[in-house]
Amino acid sequence: MSQLIERVRRYAGLHALWSAETRVVAAVSGGSDSVALLFLLQALASRGDCRLAGLVHLHHKIRGVDADRDAAFCRALAGRMGVAAVMREADVPALARSAGVSLEVAGREARQRCYAEAVAALDAACVAVAHTRDDQAETVLLRLARGAGPAGLSGIAPRRGHLVRPLLDISRTDLQAYLGEIGEGWHEDATNADRGIARNRVRHEVLPHLRVVNAQADAALARAADIFRADAAFLDELANEAAARLVRLEAATTAGAVRVAIAAAELGRLAPALRRRVAILALETANPSRSYGLEEAQLLCEAAASGAGASLAGLDMERFGADVVLLGRQVPREPGVATVPEGPFELQLEIPGAADAPHGRWSLCAAGPLPSREAPAAAPGLVVVDASTLGDGLVVRSRRPGDRLQPLGAPGHRKVQDILVDRKIPRDDRDREPIVTDRIGRIIWVAGRVLAAPFRVTPLTTTVVVLTLRRQ
Repeated sequence: MSQLIERVRRYAGLHALWSAETRVVAAVSGGSDSVALLFLLQALASRGDCRLAGLVHLHHKIRGVDADRDAAFCRALAGRMGVAAVMREADVPALARSAGVSLEVAGREARQRCYAEAVAALDAACVAVAHTRDDQAETVLLRLARGAGPAGLSGIAPRRGHLVRPLLDISRTDLQAYLGEIGEGWHEDATNADRGIARNRVRHEVLPHLRVVNAQADAALARAADIFRADAAFLDELANEAAARLVRLEAATTAGAVRVAIAAAELGRLAPALRRRVAILALETANPSRSYGLEEAQLLCEAAASGAGASLAGLDMERFGADVVLLGRQVPREPGVATVPEGPFELQLEIPGAADAPHGRWSLCAAGPLPSREAPAAAPGLVVVDASTLGDGLVVRSRRPGDRLQPLGAPGHRKVQDILVDRKIPRDDRDREPIVTDRIGRIIWVAGRVLAAPFRVTPLTTTVVVLTLRRQ
């Protein structure tokens, strides 16, 4: 029992998931993994490693009476342990129908909203979810079967935003044995046996065969995910450096289309792994409204090598002299749809100080610098950043083509465009979203959405600045 607690403690320390003062909420479904997570967090809190703020449970309105029993079990468990419980319900099937998405996607969005509410309600900094080494192995196999590259094969990250996953090095068998030792039960989700679900087929049919080849197949796949994650982050860094040299964002045309030039010969001299990444960066800079993949990147690389032109989704590609030029095509708006033209904005934000949206939709303020011990807990619309990383002032601006940052807790860099799409920001509202940068242009915060990792508070931080976004 103590060995398992120590393994979780070491894993959390290795990935900086929390500190002694961090208030952590446990996401508890009622299954063995999440129930074990709750008791492990309680044990760690009793040792002073973190602070257990309570549990959160979401009723998805999918499994009828079984789901009702899960919710009652979690509520009773919280009462017996003497911890706070945030209990929420979401009609996921109805949400899926109204949004035209799958149950999986609608459920994930509902959980994210529920977790954000729990963080605010319990004055917490993060939510711990109970993904295990088994989940990691299944994820790697599913993505491998779909032809994923290193980023996809890196699997489930230990931390992404306010979500932390302290059990990724622990097997489900170990967690159930732990519950047996402490005399605790759980509720088994009957859908886990449904082999019509791809993940369950991998769990019940594929992995048992792999364990015949290697009894530690789960651990080996999880280890491979760690290797892929580190390699993908390193290659992304190299690709970003190369793109800074090779890719030029030129002035927009009179029609408003973006023009991007790529140095063809230099692109061809890059190693294939970097060449593909730089090509995708160039494509997504020219047309930030969508994502591009391997096939489109290959077309760009071929154009650089042969001089041939091509048309891609949303882009025209031609060879001009030493460059391949990408020209974004304007997408006509629907007839009869009126739009209010709003140009790009750029506002100075002093520390301390405030900036108001030109269109009146939000205000953003910076407080500090403050001693780190006086920093408030993170909450929706509020982040705390290391003052030493900021310089003498900030800028609040609209997004620009090619904007990227390294999200806190995630490997590599992501486009701001993709972050806004993931969070369901309507297309017409994305240019109104505030982006906070330092005076030299480094993105600090996609305000209210994602904090950039280089500006996070660490154990070495002595002073902080508090950024708060208030929407009108």
